[in-house]
Amino acid sequence: MKAKKMLIIAFILFLAFGFFMNSSFMNAKKNEVYGMLKEEYGLSSDTDTKEEIEQQEIESTEEVAQTDVKVTSRGSSNEKRSNENIVWDYLIEQGYSAIQVAGIIGNMYQESGVNPAREETNGIGYGLVQWSFGRRQQLESYASSRGKSASDIYVQLEFLVKELREGKQLRGTYAEQFANPYSVDQATEAFCWGFERPHKDHANMANRKKQAWAAYYRNVDR
Repeated sequence: MKAKKMLIIAFILFLAFGFFMNSSFMNAKKNEVYGMLKEEYGLSSDTDTKEEIEQQEIESTEEVAQTDVKVTSRGSSNEKRSNENIVWDYLIEQGYSAIQVAGIIGNMYQESGVNPAREETNGIGYGLVQWSFGRRQQLESYASSRGKSASDIYVQLEFLVKELREGKQLRGTYAEQFANPYSVDQATEAFCWGFERPHKDHANMANRKKQAWAAYYRNVDR
């Protein structure tokens, strides 16, 4: 009881002194003693001091600011994801199956990172699937006829579908396999060897399949 009385008296003295000396030091001490009283005697947290409430508001604002920074910092990742979504949605709307589209996207990741503005270091390949030589010229002519840039992702997808439907690039056994693939792996291989036609030493089929399966699972139930 004696200790309790001394603690209460000390608190009253601090309040009285703080009335005349309203400094940040006194406020801090006042809250410290008040906190001890709350902890010791179970006072309600509803009677938090003004300083405690203001500090809570500051901390809440800082948390929001930190969240905004985290969201903004993921901009580059969101851009790649957005391109993948655009490709997926467009090709699905054109009637291609989820397995076929996954196979195409897996190849695009290997060829360009699904970046319609990607140009090969030697200046030959260009776009989502790295159109080269005469096919690049045809893409550029097609874009010009549409009044669009050759880097426009939708122009490239239109041209890609045009090539697939005309059967100029994907023919024979690979065309048959791609038309009715039994797995994402088969669709990826058929599109690679029948449409992309890379040198076997640089095909990196393992990565194409890995990216194709990843795209499939990210989008199939979206």
